Amino acid sequence: MLRLLYSLLLSFFMSAALAAPTVIGSESVDPLSTANLTQWTVGLLFVLLLIIAAAWLARRFSGFSAAQAGQLKVLSGVSLGGREKALLIRAGKQHILLGVSPGQVVNLHTFAEGEIEQSAPVSTSGFQASLQKMMTQQAAK
Repeated sequence: MLRLLYSLLLSFFMSAALAAPTVIGSESVDPLSTANLTQWTVGLLFVLLLIIAAAWLARRFSGFSAAQAGQLKVLSGVSLGGREKALLIRAGKQHILLGVSPGQVVNLHTFAEGEIEQSAPVSTSGFQASLQKMMTQQAAK
């Protein structure tokens, strides 16, 4: 019984392998016809729109948006080199100066409460002045 099943399967696959090969779409219209190019363009645009929609949905519903960051906010930053930055962030009521490079984040200084005004947002030039002032104060100590 098993030999009969094997021989039937073998004969089926042999006949399929020996059959004349047919090229799919060989009787279709010219590949560069307006109809084919339009169909390809519409299909490509549809796929691109699906990718854009999926990216937008992933960003919208990922839960990592700035609105959900809570009390953490980047107030200012200055570039120190090619890939290094100094960032002033506010975490709750505390201000922290961070050194950021591609491989690590270092806490450079934690400011005492009230040392930096809460009312006005810190601008980049104000940040540079504050950093210079803090560095001179540290050097004077």
